[in-house]
Amino acid sequence: MTLTKVAALLLIITAIFALLILGESLLVPFVIAVLVWYLINALGHWLGSFKVSQKYLPKWANLMLSTLVIALILLFVGGLIAENAREMFTELPKYEKNVGNIIERFGRIFNFNTDQYFKISGTERVPDIFGNLNKLLENVNLGTFISGILNTLSGIAGNTFLIIIYVLFLLFEQAVFPKKIKALFPDEEKYNQVEQVINDINDAIRAYFKVKLTVSALTAFASYTLMAFIGLDFAVFWAFLIFILNFIPNIGSLVATLFPASLALIQFDNSFVPFFTILIGVGAIQLIVGNFIEPRMMGSSLNISSLVVIIALTLWGTLWGITGMILSVPITVILMIIFAQFPSTRPFAILLSENGKLMHGLEKIEQANN
Repeated sequence: MTLTKVAALLLIITAIFALLILGESLLVPFVIAVLVWYLINALGHWLGSFKVSQKYLPKWANLMLSTLVIALILLFVGGLIAENAREMFTELPKYEKNVGNIIERFGRIFNFNTDQYFKISGTERVPDIFGNLNKLLENVNLGTFISGILNTLSGIAGNTFLIIIYVLFLLFEQAVFPKKIKALFPDEEKYNQVEQVINDINDAIRAYFKVKLTVSALTAFASYTLMAFIGLDFAVFWAFLIFILNFIPNIGSLVATLFPASLALIQFDNSFVPFFTILIGVGAIQLIVGNFIEPRMMGSSLNISSLVVIIALTLWGTLWGITGMILSVPITVILMIIFAQFPSTRPFAILLSENGKLMHGLEKIEQANN
């Protein structure tokens, strides 16, 4: 490679990173819209696999039905989250009192003065929760991470309208895109090759979402069952948070375990049993699913390197914060799938893989899993 080519490559990479950073406010909603669009197509593809659908419903009807189903699911989940958030605010006085009891108990056990952890509100002595929490987390990265998660969720909610617009235009574009490809490649043989590559990319990405959504839903459902059995408040909300954070490797699982365990410590202030039960139970679920079930499904299908996952997590987290961390693995997997389809970029896909073996198409992936 000549010096000119190296310089041109460095300029292109610099321009791409500058675009990713400067265009974050527009690119992040678009990337989320693309992921939702793929979910709609994946569900539509699954609905179209039934004989009844193949006989009576055209492809566009399956797509409309899948769009409606996903929209209803998102509305239902959004309503549950909003209801849980309102209930959290009503329960704050109770939690505040329980925190005071826990502080007093630790003060008696370890024989230290607890006055610094309380403040006077009227005639009552109440724990200064937020003041002490700020002191505790002011020099801890976890505090930034937690606030980043909250900002991410609020940012996604604020961009909901823009995401919906993007999804609608992607669905409209999907209807005419094959005609554009046909016009670009009038030669029948070349067109068939390009169409096969596009189909392989779409099939492999659908397979990834099928695996990841399955293991995330399994983790969230098992965790919800445990939390509901113990009687933890807002179990639905914590299960949803576990589902979302499961897309962040390693760190997401840790935070998703600590949040409900911390609430159990506050809610059941007279016993540590629920705290340790949730901490160990949810942690065990994360461990089993993340280290046994998911690698068995994901490893045989997409075969992405663990080192690449960590690098992608750091890179996209630096560029787009918590949103980038959540999107890091899906983006990397999509890039890996696309790179694998072309001889010139296949070496990059091999470097991203775990053992250098690449698979193409949903049928080969399913055969490997079977």
